[in-house]
Amino acid sequence: MARQRPLRRWCIGILFALGVAWLALASIYPTAGGQSPYVAVATIDGPIDIVATRYLTRVIDEAWDTDAALLVVRLNTPGGLADSTRDMVGLILESRVPVAVYVSPAGSQAASAGTFVTAAAHFAVMAPGTNIGAASPVTASGEDVPATLADKISEDTRAFIRSIAEQRGRDAAALEATVTQARSYTAGEAEDANIVDFLAEDLDDLLRQVDGAEVVTARGAQQVNVAGLQVRPLDPSGVERFLGLLANPALALVLLVVGGFGLLVEFSAPGLGVPGIVGVVAFALAFTGLGQLPVNWLGVLLILGALGLAVLEFQAAGFGLFGAAAVAAFIAGAFLLVGDAFRVPEIDIPEIDISVSPWLIGVLGGVFAAVIAVIAWALRSDRVRAASSYVSPTATAALVGRLAEVTHTLDPRGEVRLAGERWEAELPPGGHAEVGSRVMVRDVEGLRLRVDIVQESASEAPTVTS
Repeated sequence: MARQRPLRRWCIGILFALGVAWLALASIYPTAGGQSPYVAVATIDGPIDIVATRYLTRVIDEAWDTDAALLVVRLNTPGGLADSTRDMVGLILESRVPVAVYVSPAGSQAASAGTFVTAAAHFAVMAPGTNIGAASPVTASGEDVPATLADKISEDTRAFIRSIAEQRGRDAAALEATVTQARSYTAGEAEDANIVDFLAEDLDDLLRQVDGAEVVTARGAQQVNVAGLQVRPLDPSGVERFLGLLANPALALVLLVVGGFGLLVEFSAPGLGVPGIVGVVAFALAFTGLGQLPVNWLGVLLILGALGLAVLEFQAAGFGLFGAAAVAAFIAGAFLLVGDAFRVPEIDIPEIDISVSPWLIGVLGGVFAAVIAVIAWALRSDRVRAASSYVSPTATAALVGRLAEVTHTLDPRGEVRLAGERWEAELPPGGHAEVGSRVMVRDVEGLRLRVDIVQESASEAPTVTS
């Protein structure tokens, strides 16, 4: 029964976490109301990434399913990821609902990747005091590309923005200048250059100007009639906001460390349960966050390998080589966690810088090393204390017949915990007992316990198997 309790706690904890996750994910797609037609308003205020793309996918589908006459996307972004930008542009170009991208409020920007998203809209609108542009390709490190390389590699990006301009009837040369010359335009300049359709002081002004306009969507030509319609916000759901919070490389790294600490503590003191559950939950959150980032899985493997090396250090505490290798693997993995260190520098839509601060990596690396050292020291001290203990004949007699818990697998030799101390133990030849099972002391030979496996049942007293 004692061996089953930790397993039962683990199962209950995991089932509870899965249940909460299922309920949370179900809330991403709220039940559509019966009010239609109406004007749907979505807000993207931040990087264009996987989370933002999923949000836009959801609001476009919801706007179509609920017969929205127009979807207005308020945009304020410093840029984003190239793949997410292309996905978002595709969503807008293929939308069956007219989409107006509104760069607002004053002081907002549609920089870098935001230029492509704005240009792809059926109605590209800016508020006074905003700006758009600076979509010039850069290398993965954020540096400008040598001219001889830029002419070759940026052609795809230039063709991409030209195709958007042609489909929406915008000035291709002015938009292409944001790529080739890193041009940036104020709201007034963008209107004069035919990059955006018009300026709007606020949402009401935008709706007044688009009312009655004709556009061509994925379902064909249609007239946009929004006069007098209700405006309904389609804000990010709680889960979408939570995913946006997790999509932070620094937080993902911290969660990986917390998860590793939890599992290391659980390994060093089996049966506690709580550290192990905390470790599993932290790992789940970390990998959820990493799923929203351009993660380098080599970095993840190095961090997981660091945990494995730490375990080996605990098995041979005091040697130190495995512990040092674990710290080195962790630091290398942290630096490689996001991005692609082995990608040949290529030019595409310029991406925002997503990385982990070297200072944070240094701090976490030091904490990681300290935790390994403390756990290893504790295990080594426990073993030294057990090895140097004198066991009198009286104490030997007192140990016989007592129950002990297996801490390192007996096959047939291993380690057990008895009266709060760790002892070397040995089963009869061919015997095997897993961690967490109970054994009974049959004899004491020096500092080694001779033990037998205890067979337990719910209705009977423990029986000993030799």
